[in-house]
Amino acid sequence: MDNFQVKRILRNLLVFCVGFTMYQCMEGVWKNIPALPECFYGAESFTMGLLGGLSILIIGSLNEKLPWSMPIWLQAIIGCIVITTFEFIVGCALNLWLCPLLGKPIIWSYESLPGNFMGQICPQFSFLWFLLSFVAIFVDDFLRWKVFDGEEPHYTLWWKK
Repeated sequence: MDNFQVKRILRNLLVFCVGFTMYQCMEGVWKNIPALPECFYGAESFTMGLLGGLSILIIGSLNEKLPWSMPIWLQAIIGCIVITTFEFIVGCALNLWLCPLLGKPIIWSYESLPGNFMGQICPQFSFLWFLLSFVAIFVDDFLRWKVFDGEEPHYTLWWKK
């Protein structure tokens, strides 16, 4: 294994850990704000931390696969779609199948929020994932640039010709 491969593995591991931690912290904070709708029911789920880590890895890799000239808001929309899709798949597997099967409380439900789909995803949280995708993009790019000597990030709001 050469130096480039080792750096890539370390970067991915670091980014994954940052995403894991960010999600766990966000969920913990959300549960303790009484004015917000009650959406989280069970204990913090380790699997949702894994989902946060995987999501930031995929969102961060957009700049490796797509041109830097792609507008930052479009990257955030793609990130929102990635996270919302993961949330739906994992939510169906955990909340609708595994938790009832094991007799455990569901982890979250958006049934009380307008526009929800099967209680697993909703427009309000998809918008939150859109905003958090900006954070994921900036964190990944910063780590790649400063910690792993990658390309300096540059962003655009519109397609460049």
